[in-house]
Amino acid sequence: MGEWIKTVTNMNEDTTIKKLAEKIAKDFNLTIKERTDKLLQLSATGHSNIGIDSSKDEKIAVKSDSKYIFKQVKGIDERLGNLLVGNMYK
Repeated sequence: MGEWIKTVTNMNEDTTIKKLAEKIAKDFNLTIKERTDKLLQLSATGHSNIGIDSSKDEKIAVKSDSKYIFKQVKGIDERLGNLLVGNMYK
């Protein structure tokens, strides 16, 4: 997965997190576990880039992206997706 992280961090400006999440979710060359893992890693990368100096808007954007990613996970694994989306509000 190390190579994949490099891809995420070197994305060009035209590729959004949501587009990347869709691409991963629809990559049927990967197993369900691989797609789910990559989506969760994408969400974790966004959260790890948020720090004490991040603006409120940046934090909201990361949360919005994570919600979208979790909905993509739900399309792959409904039980896990429901858990992830449900726990966002706790």
